[in-house]
Amino acid sequence: MRKSSSEGKHRLLSRRRLLTTGGGVAAAGALGTAGLLLATDSANAAVANSKRFKLDGAGGNPVLKASLHANWVMQSFAYDNVHQHIYFAQVNNQNTNPDRVGDIWITKTDTSGRQLGAMALRNFGHGVSIAVEPYDGSVYLWTEWKSSAKGFGTRIGRFKFVNGATLKKTDSAIQDRTPSIGDTMINPQPAIDPSTNRLLVRYKTGTDKPRLVAFKLSDARAGRLTKGYRLVERALPSRGSWGKDNPFQGYTAYGRYAYLLEGRPNSSSYITVIDLNGTGQSTVVNKWKTTAGQSLRGREPQGMAIWLPSGGPRLTFGFHSNTYGVRQASVFHKSQFV
Repeated sequence: MRKSSSEGKHRLLSRRRLLTTGGGVAAAGALGTAGLLLATDSANAAVANSKRFKLDGAGGNPVLKASLHANWVMQSFAYDNVHQHIYFAQVNNQNTNPDRVGDIWITKTDTSGRQLGAMALRNFGHGVSIAVEPYDGSVYLWTEWKSSAKGFGTRIGRFKFVNGATLKKTDSAIQDRTPSIGDTMINPQPAIDPSTNRLLVRYKTGTDKPRLVAFKLSDARAGRLTKGYRLVERALPSRGSWGKDNPFQGYTAYGRYAYLLEGRPNSSSYITVIDLNGTGQSTVVNKWKTTAGQSLRGREPQGMAIWLPSGGPRLTFGFHSNTYGVRQASVFHKSQFV
């Protein structure tokens, strides 16, 4: 049977990822229990080495002040790297209706921010992080799900993107893909590393106690998200009072390294780099200040993702802006490596 062009692109992209990133897990020296764990629960493991993005390197601004489907605040975004589309998650931060807590709009665009479609999610969460998975001829989204009264998701859901559709949190089309690894899992937030085909989940075990766990995407897709299937797990840095003033705004991962985005509106924005082989709350780069988008009105950092265009990998990070009541989304990227 002849393969579709979409399937061919997907297989070619997967092969390129394997050749350029060397993704996977390899043996290494012993690490502490707060650091890294293999699927067998062995502490003798390491994520394969990969390049690390240069935060002060050359970059670009592929999306500038794009208006999305609703005049709501952009919270996160992710790329469909097979079809070269972006999916933005937006939340209504002015909502006063308790029945609409956790409502999210998903806006699909091309890589310059031109709208191509939209989908409504009812009572899902805040949209802090989103993952996009092109699979078997469709596009699946991974988002926080089952909003709490405070508006943040309590589970992770996987579902097919359908233009013009509305999903309620009770819809049977949603697959529960919340990890069950023995930890308390507060506000789980998904991301996908497309260079290694891994699902990552950031969560908290308590106040200011963030952690990160990763699984093979094939395992996660099938619902194999228990302790025995995890690839890596480690603590993320606690921020204390600094974190209250500069809240977490998104994350992503490329190979061995994870990237965190923090900051508040009309103020400084920061990127932190985490080595997935690190232990405790260690960082590679801590709170690197970025001036990208500093001329935007109401500038607030919102979301990170890995983009794989034909020209090579990009570390992308976004900003919401408010131009006289019109809410817009911008995306910047870094393209060089250390």
